[in-house]
Amino acid sequence: MSLSFSLEPESSPGVHADLRRRIIALDLPPGSPLSRAELQARYAVSSTPVRDALLRLKEEGLVEIYPQSRTVVSRIDLRHAREAHFLRSSVERNIVRTLASNPPDALVRKLRHIVSLQEQYAQEGDLEAFAGLDMAFHETLFDASGYQRLFAVIRRESVHIDRLRALHLPLGDKVARIVADHRRVLDAIAAGSPEGAEEAMAHHLSQSIAIANMLSRDRPDYFRYDP
Repeated sequence: MSLSFSLEPESSPGVHADLRRRIIALDLPPGSPLSRAELQARYAVSSTPVRDALLRLKEEGLVEIYPQSRTVVSRIDLRHAREAHFLRSSVERNIVRTLASNPPDALVRKLRHIVSLQEQYAQEGDLEAFAGLDMAFHETLFDASGYQRLFAVIRRESVHIDRLRALHLPLGDKVARIVADHRRVLDAIAAGSPEGAEEAMAHHLSQSIAIANMLSRDRPDYFRYDP
């Protein structure tokens, strides 16, 4: 059965947001063709919002557009992922270090609530909800430090890391380790330990990038290999 979504006319932000979510979640795996006609039918919009959404996704490195030919979901770029990891790790380690030097009670309460919900969704096997809370945990840290716009920049640059994480999440005890990592970061902040918070965050952010080579061997068709 064909599914369609009722979006407002000319709703390119809505089309972009949903396609971006589906690509990062690997619902649309690397190499998937994207038919503009099918996208127009799915989202019940004209050609303009579909075109605009695809152009935004191209700018983010999530699709490749071949004029007069085809549009496909891009492959995961490991070099870009490593660069984004360096940026994110450098920033977020400093953020948690600063927050732990004078931890706000409201922040600690909010982080505890997020981690508790993550434990619940982990037990239920709801990976989509779990991944959303993973994002919320990190966004909360940026918000508390006053760097909301920087979070948007890092999120935009982290699309290849996010897809690595989506590949990694169902494997072994990855979900349990994310919960444990978040709890270590939270506990270090609550204890007022800048060094402990920075160390816990550095360890947490290294996991998916550290396993990238194994993931690329398992799914070589998902990855881009530069000459």
